[in-house]
Amino acid sequence: MPPTTLETLAAWAARLRFADLPARVVEKARWQQASVLAASFAGLNDPAAKKVLAVARRHRTPGRDGALCLVGGFRTDRLTAVLANAAVSCTFDYDEILLLGHPGHSSVIVPLVFAEQRGRPWSEVVAAQVAANELAGRLGLSTFLGPQNGQMLPYIHCVGAAVAAGRFLGLDEGRMAHALAIALTQPPAPLWPGFLGPIEAKILTAAQGAAVGVHAAELAAEGFTGALDLLDHPRGFFHRFSFVPFPRALTGLGRAWLTDTLQVKQHAACWFYQAALDATAAAASSFARERGRPLEADAIERVTCRVSFLADSVNSMEGDRPRGEALTANEVNFSLPAALAVLLLRSRLVPDDLEAGSLAAMEARVRKLAARVRVVHDLELTGRIFSALDRVLDVPALMGTATPMDLALGVRAAKHEFPRAGALAPLQIAAGLARAPGALFRLLEGRRRSYDLGEHDVASLVLPIPGGVEIELAGGVRVAAERDVEAGALSLPGAAALAREKLRSACERPLGAAGAERVASAVEGARPDTPVAELLRALGPEA
Repeated sequence: MPPTTLETLAAWAARLRFADLPARVVEKARWQQASVLAASFAGLNDPAAKKVLAVARRHRTPGRDGALCLVGGFRTDRLTAVLANAAVSCTFDYDEILLLGHPGHSSVIVPLVFAEQRGRPWSEVVAAQVAANELAGRLGLSTFLGPQNGQMLPYIHCVGAAVAAGRFLGLDEGRMAHALAIALTQPPAPLWPGFLGPIEAKILTAAQGAAVGVHAAELAAEGFTGALDLLDHPRGFFHRFSFVPFPRALTGLGRAWLTDTLQVKQHAACWFYQAALDATAAAASSFARERGRPLEADAIERVTCRVSFLADSVNSMEGDRPRGEALTANEVNFSLPAALAVLLLRSRLVPDDLEAGSLAAMEARVRKLAARVRVVHDLELTGRIFSALDRVLDVPALMGTATPMDLALGVRAAKHEFPRAGALAPLQIAAGLARAPGALFRLLEGRRRSYDLGEHDVASLVLPIPGGVEIELAGGVRVAAERDVEAGALSLPGAAALAREKLRSACERPLGAAGAERVASAVEGARPDTPVAELLRALGPEA
């Protein structure tokens, strides 16, 4: 009997070694670690994160027997440490992403916790991290057209954590497959009202999935078993978590590295907004250079922000929430007008700007300016996304397992799942896809072609999520800018320096200037044989 999909994935994940990784992938993994640690240090100022850490402290383990809460400065049992670390790293929406998902909350957190506790070197962290990235990212990509998206893909953390933990627990290929099966037996499915709006539960989205994955690996190590056909059964995983699955995305392991597509956020906001926010900052800088004075937010009469269907969909869902509550970080993260307003008022959008006191002080001005922002879907920008993807991945062939009826039913399901955004998004997707040369014809004949992701040059993909902005001032003065790819895309020149600065800046408040530089230098200087415990000692005295 041929191996199941889970068995194939597990065999690769169990066999991967640090020596198998291209040097460029190792370096991108380094800066993914920097981004996760930066988000975690920033999270120390988040009320929800403080509560999670307070609960974790109640399970504190004396001495050095427990697992490390990375930025909390104490030890606790392993599952509690994983959950707390992953939750803190999820605050302020200040993470990173690859194609597709935000796996760092598990793929970075879990290897660091295990390696520090077990005295293992940095090379083992990176190998586990990349293995987790590759499986988690592929699962996210295969369910792109589904009821969950972006950070709302906690099942990728079930997989990422199971892979990372399984490697440190010494699981062989068979046990690793069962770890994945156990982790995906009851995949978490967070609800949108618990993610958007003035709530704190959002930061648990990745954390609980990561804890499930670690527990699954520990059970598998004891011989516990799961259903190995979860990704193949007609009523298995894809039946629940995708309108139209793309199982061909699960191919090409070891030849196509999704870790190559990592992008590190520079703004504390949704990934789909990053390029639009870069454009806004560029427009403000251009005005200042040309006029010799800063752009005054109070002089802005209106802002038109052109975005892709991705940004338009998220902003539409956030716009459905009732207002009246105090301005919160989560609202700024997912309401594009609010995010643009904060950036224009503060000339930046970082976690320090989203603390309760800062938001309260500028709420009236943010509300006033946000009311002048109009967000519009630009079909040409959506087309750029699909053209870029199609040039590298051959999107019609990637989607080739779907029949026309599958696609029609997927559109119907999307409209039901997303009553406002979903009514437009499938049409926007179809229109964007149609702009790729010959895409409609190739979509029809894609089922007749085989597909292997490993035959595509994923390393050349610098994924655009474009955004453009035009700011109109009193007197009819206009300033505009547009960006395709966010500045933190690790394939772009200078992005690694931005990731280092993100880490240094996030550490400066809790650790001071010298401590912040110590942490940034420790991550930058880590070598394959560097003990992780030594690396993490830079985080603080307890570590």
